[in-house]
Amino acid sequence: MAWVSYQRVPTGIACKYGESMRVQEKWRIRVDSPQTNRTDIVAGVTATIGITWGSAHSEFPALKAMEFDLAPATDDAMLWMLTVSFYVPPPGKEVQQQNQIPKDVWERNGGATTVPAFTDEAGDTITNSAKDPLEGLEKEREETSWSLTKYYEDQQSLDADIDAAAGAVNDAAWAGEDEKCWKCYFKGAKKQSISKLDGDDDGGLLEFIESRWEFRYDPGTWKAMPWDVGFMELVGSERKAILGNDGKPVKQPVALNANGTKKSPGQAPSVINNGQGVDLYPTANFVAIFGTPELL
Repeated sequence: MAWVSYQRVPTGIACKYGESMRVQEKWRIRVDSPQTNRTDIVAGVTATIGITWGSAHSEFPALKAMEFDLAPATDDAMLWMLTVSFYVPPPGKEVQQQNQIPKDVWERNGGATTVPAFTDEAGDTITNSAKDPLEGLEKEREETSWSLTKYYEDQQSLDADIDAAAGAVNDAAWAGEDEKCWKCYFKGAKKQSISKLDGDDDGGLLEFIESRWEFRYDPGTWKAMPWDVGFMELVGSERKAILGNDGKPVKQPVALNANGTKKSPGQAPSVINNGQGVDLYPTANFVAIFGTPELL
């Protein structure tokens, strides 16, 4: 019980503005027995003509094989019609030919968020008329981000990426911005199942993992930027209380120099670590793990 021969049937094309062109290719298949297994018919013929999920059309390469339909052409089930529909895959449905799971999909997102305000539009510290930095200010900032739907063949690969990148910032320039400007968030994952059509286990179960990631942008490179102030100062290698004019420990924090000594009275404080602040998050190689974001 097997297929004996096949013959391609001429077909037309269908076009509608704003939608993908659709092309159906048909093959008339003859079998030697009405009990011939339908999977054997599809597997044998598609392997012979070289078409599987996501295969490019011979005349219109942008169109991919996305639907397969096998139906009896005669009541005695000795003749069958195989129809393959080609069209541009919708987002999330483009197929990786090497493993037949969907290709990763990027999305660009926007919005607004409220963040602490320490500097003005020119990057200068916001102070009062006496040059004291003002605290407790907030500003609205444009919130830009990338979202990624990423597919995995196994959980080990997903777990490795979570361990390496979730909660980390980019270790080098990425997505058009400098290092440490993007922070990675793992948003979740779930199992997906589809039918195979690979010439090896046609009709079998193909399972993979669909995961969701988000990458948020911060021009301040996700640092903490506290003022370098305190009630103690370094004198040599010892920490000593800062004394006021009355000889008693001060009750308000005093601005410090980078070496830990107190500044002269009236000098404005600066951000710790010579104005550089402090890194809070580990870094990861986003290019190696996720590639480069792109919409086209």
